[in-house]
Amino acid sequence: MVRGRVFLVSKESPSTSDNPRQPPPEGGDYVFRLDVPKLLEAAARLGDKHNAAIARRTGIAESSVSRILRGEAQPDLNSAMRLSEHYDLDLRRVIKRVPIEALA
Repeated sequence: MVRGRVFLVSKESPSTSDNPRQPPPEGGDYVFRLDVPKLLEAAARLGDKHNAAIARRTGIAESSVSRILRGEAQPDLNSAMRLSEHYDLDLRRVIKRVPIEALA
């Protein structure tokens, strides 16, 4: 267990594809993680290069944006939807399955 962080853990096996709708192959536990570089690329296309700009555009608290971008926290569904809508992101493309072993 990783202390100080909350992860949504699935007992389904991880997908080897970028398509989370594809049936996963056999495997272990995994978590869903935001692909931060893809988010930053989308934000930069609109001129949002700083946490404050992303926070202003999306209505997400700047402290939360900062934690998300540093990988210290994952966005809740509401925040993920705000990021998706404001930066025209397909959540199926920016939320990745990551095996728990990779986080250790």
